[in-house]
Amino acid sequence: MRDVLELRVREIRPETRESKSFFLERTDGRPLSYQPGQFLTLLLRHQGHEVRRSYSLGSAPETDPYPYFTVKRVANGEISRWMLDTLKEGDLLYALPPAGRFVLSDEDTGLLVFVAAGSGITPIFSLIKSSLAQADGPRLVLLYSSHHPGETIFKKDLDDLAAQYPGRLDVEYFFTTGTQTPRRLNNTLLEKAAAAYIQEENPRFFLCGPEDFMRMARIVLLFMGFPADAIRKENFVIIAPSPEIPVGFGVEADVRILYKGETRSLTVPAGTYLLDAALKAGIDLPYSCRGGRCSTCVARCLEGRVKMTINDVLTEREMEAGDVLTCTGLAETKQIVLKVG
Repeated sequence: MRDVLELRVREIRPETRESKSFFLERTDGRPLSYQPGQFLTLLLRHQGHEVRRSYSLGSAPETDPYPYFTVKRVANGEISRWMLDTLKEGDLLYALPPAGRFVLSDEDTGLLVFVAAGSGITPIFSLIKSSLAQADGPRLVLLYSSHHPGETIFKKDLDDLAAQYPGRLDVEYFFTTGTQTPRRLNNTLLEKAAAAYIQEENPRFFLCGPEDFMRMARIVLLFMGFPADAIRKENFVIIAPSPEIPVGFGVEADVRILYKGETRSLTVPAGTYLLDAALKAGIDLPYSCRGGRCSTCVARCLEGRVKMTINDVLTEREMEAGDVLTCTGLAETKQIVLKVG
């Protein structure tokens, strides 16, 4: 049986007219161990089938007694509608352990620039609170794009933090409506804002928002000369179909998987994703998005070579160390050894 957490909804707190935060506690009384910026993958039942949804945690272990995630209503989104309209305090949720690599590292000692849009503020809010809790932490800048001041998640909390930490946290909002000077955080405005950081030593950028928004931001920052490994991005809610496998990709391989102290062996047919083959063989590996976007399925390749059709989360450094995503990973060699967890 996979490691599944049983969580009780301790409190539900409205954030805006169309969003709520869900505060959680483990039913076994133990604290939930996680890093700021990570997410929970919920295992939900919908129309008789298991549905997985990954939600970033907005809490920080240093500042929040209970972990929480925030849900914003999505047009035609059955899961978000159920959570906002039906889920109540005291209900139980089941989740995989917190995961994700959208976290601060020991190398993040220079200026940290957070670029958020909409509910993408959630993991960034966690990172901001965690960093501010460190007395000698770096200076932080938040560029936050939102539809309307009254629909901006965590706005009051962010304003309070900026007032509490002058010189440590600068927040700039970009509202498309509801102000006398509406503006959208587009490539022109981002380039203008980021120009002030070119002379900074070792700046780091953290992006979270809709996919098109993050793609725009990353292209702008790369064009301005910021290195790729200084730019991290995270999908707030991950719903991705398994990508199609290009013709001719992948060879048949004998794969050994080291997981939970056991070694499992299987033959993976040519053109089959490693995760799909493992699940079909009864090896209950962790996963969430199945689209190369979240890192829940990450494994370390100890022998052989794996090619990913999609990778929106692993950095060049992580891939050089051997990390691969099993959900979009295809065997390139006939012998492969993977270590999971």
